[in-house]
Amino acid sequence: MTFPGSFKHSSKVFLLLALGFPLTVLAAASLDFAVGDVQAVSSAGVARPLAKGGRIDAGDTVRVGDGRAQLRFDDGALVSLQPNTDFRIDEFQFSGQQDGKERGFFSLLKGGLRTLTGLVGKVNKGNYKVTTSVATIGIRGTEYTLSYLDSESIAIATAEGAIEVCNGGGCAVLVSGDSAVVEGSKTAPKRVDFRPQLRPAQPGEQLLPQFSTSEFRNQDGNVLLNGNQLTSGPGYSLAWARGSSGGTATNGSAVFGSSSQLLSATNPSGSFYGLTLGQSDSADGVIGWGRWATATDQLSTAMTNFHYVIGRETAVGQLAALNGITATYQMIGYTTPTGALGYSTGAPSGTLTASFGAATMSVSMALQVPYFNSMTNTTYAVNASTGTVPLSSTFTWASGATGGGLFAGTAASHAGASYNFSAGGYTNVSGAVAFKR
Repeated sequence: MTFPGSFKHSSKVFLLLALGFPLTVLAAASLDFAVGDVQAVSSAGVARPLAKGGRIDAGDTVRVGDGRAQLRFDDGALVSLQPNTDFRIDEFQFSGQQDGKERGFFSLLKGGLRTLTGLVGKVNKGNYKVTTSVATIGIRGTEYTLSYLDSESIAIATAEGAIEVCNGGGCAVLVSGDSAVVEGSKTAPKRVDFRPQLRPAQPGEQLLPQFSTSEFRNQDGNVLLNGNQLTSGPGYSLAWARGSSGGTATNGSAVFGSSSQLLSATNPSGSFYGLTLGQSDSADGVIGWGRWATATDQLSTAMTNFHYVIGRETAVGQLAALNGITATYQMIGYTTPTGALGYSTGAPSGTLTASFGAATMSVSMALQVPYFNSMTNTTYAVNASTGTVPLSSTFTWASGATGGGLFAGTAASHAGASYNFSAGGYTNVSGAVAFKR
């Protein structure tokens, strides 16, 4: 997936360095923890391994391979780096107090991070900046996530405070709860109705004093690498809905971006390719869901508002082992419903129920979907059912809606479904939902 535009790192930062703020070989941060392959590469290109407690200098690039790292800067800032990330400290100065000379200029070269900013930039906001390939990020005192979707696009989400995202297309201020995507250096930041997240899940409100406490961990306490990421490869099923159609695609392969967003899905019957991201999320490294604002298939058919849920198929043998069990699944995620004439007025809610037999199963879903159109502002009841069908990791709706669903995870721990229904005869409404039992 490519996006238009190209970008060279901000000349303003380098001009500042040349005119009076040269890089100094002074320690800037220490490593709170390092898991897997983590290195510091000096400005001269000399690499050294990093371990907990190791010091990092201004001018260093912290390079994280198949691992994770957390940096604690001398001004109190915390930066958590996800796998496959290169993060460069272009300049850092902090004397131990706010004297107006403190500054921090950084570059995210690839991958993603989450940060809680420190004293640098609190007084003089211009003394803090993170540069990416398509935009620069300034702060107003904040906590935010930043991640590449590909080499020419980034996603940003603000948790607390505010950030300013700027490039050749303009600037946008994102306050607490705001999210945006930047697609190319000349395209203005675009606000989105989903919250981009790093994987594994990042810390929530309990951020301090241990920024790393909510990293995913094994039972022995070690950090679980890629614990919540969907990984590219075979064995995926996809349930989808758009316009007035929907269905399932089985035994396919999927390609995911660095934050588990689905980029493409290919199966024996065809392929789907996302062009413009509209929404994306996943859970437990098992199931993902989202919406492509624009997409295409192998025939280059243009599609809009393509809703999907995707996961690696639960083996039929594991489903058979649930013989006699009726499982109720609670909703853990959804896409915002879309239709040609109107818009969603809230979040859908509901459950999915599956009754498993030795060779057959029946699946039903009861949703409440709030939606407004030119004639009606109401919450629609969507009661979809498969009837009794052969035992399978996927299913399609026989009544109540168009679309289908899938079981994913060990012993069908998760389920997902797409739906499409007629909203009073004036428009069709589509969406996708994810569940966990």
